Amino acid sequence: MEKIPNERLRFRDILYDNEQLGPFPTQLLRHVDRPTNRIVGPIERRDHRETAFFQAARGDFGEKIRQGIFRLTKRFPIGGALMDIQEHINAIKDHRIRTAPKRAPIPDHPRVRSRHLKSLGYFLGADIVGIGKLPPSAVYTHDLDGTPIDAPFKYAIVFVCRKDQMTIRASNGWEQIVDPASFQTYQRIALQSEVVANYLRRLGWDAEPSNSKNYLTLMPPILLEAGIGEVCRMGIVLNPFLGTNYKASCVLTDMELEIDGPVDFGLQEYCRNCDICAEQCPSGAVSKGEQILYNGYYTWKLNTTACSNFDILNQEGCVCGRCTKVCPWTRPHSQPEDFAGWDGGLDALYRGVEAQRRSLAENNYVDPMEATHKWWFELDENMDGDLVIPTGLNRNKLCREYPLAKMPVT
Repeated sequence: MEKIPNERLRFRDILYDNEQLGPFPTQLLRHVDRPTNRIVGPIERRDHRETAFFQAARGDFGEKIRQGIFRLTKRFPIGGALMDIQEHINAIKDHRIRTAPKRAPIPDHPRVRSRHLKSLGYFLGADIVGIGKLPPSAVYTHDLDGTPIDAPFKYAIVFVCRKDQMTIRASNGWEQIVDPASFQTYQRIALQSEVVANYLRRLGWDAEPSNSKNYLTLMPPILLEAGIGEVCRMGIVLNPFLGTNYKASCVLTDMELEIDGPVDFGLQEYCRNCDICAEQCPSGAVSKGEQILYNGYYTWKLNTTACSNFDILNQEGCVCGRCTKVCPWTRPHSQPEDFAGWDGGLDALYRGVEAQRRSLAENNYVDPMEATHKWWFELDENMDGDLVIPTGLNRNKLCREYPLAKMPVT
């Protein structure tokens, strides 16, 4: 891109060159024109109130499920502490500033603006930042209060935060720490998206954050368009560096930006030949078959009812992330330094994934970290409000002896 001398005097070269911005070399991924899972359309917009957890809270899946969801996460001291703070973060929407009437004198080049906003995202602690066009079908029709959502924006800036890898490795995938591990990322991505949206409004551009209980959007189609990853067998978007061990939020804006666009690193073929997540899913919610046509696009459709019901009724822990834990893409050697010399070649990328796949099989899908790095106390709040040590079937022990898919699910 041609550099303008006057602006070179005011801004650093990093806004103009191709230097890697974040900890992972996302710029080396192969970008394509459209997502790699086939989209035939039309794709209908969804109502946020019709997602599985909120259907459960409404009582659609029965009274036991309805009662269980209101105790979910808060039954556990760490989860409760995180959720108390999360509620304050959720309330930010009532105090958002208005868009400044005059736009700030910043460069009008979409590339410069995009690299600036990505750098801001990394400054705020994101692990990966991507930018894509906002698919209209990704915007919910109504929010959780039943208010119609109008989001006339062109772009989405995506912030991805990794869940603590050592904690996930030390867990069997459905223990008390699983949902708190998600909420500590929800807090970070919520603050990142709120700050960036606030910043853009101060510069004079309309912007709306989409995060936590304030999601305005379905995230998977936005993640695809921003080049975060491809659709995997779990029915969600897998990133080549983080697997599915992350959470994401975004900021919608009308500022003209340079987009990243979808990526292709061969995941569709890989997932067709790998069903570890399906075999290890305790609720049987992950598909073992081929992709199906759903709402205008082909995907491995997760049984969201079975998944959420197991999450809510799980009395041996807090929700479930077993699929993420056992996926070969959630590999130990996926730190930024492990990709320091990577040239974008898929052979090198897949060697690490296949090494993890072999390690999983050799250890009967039990991470050696489970026996040595479990740092949290196993505590549960009973119906009287007292903290007790949970009792019951020790699935962690049984998992060492039997394949999880053959174990009874109560």
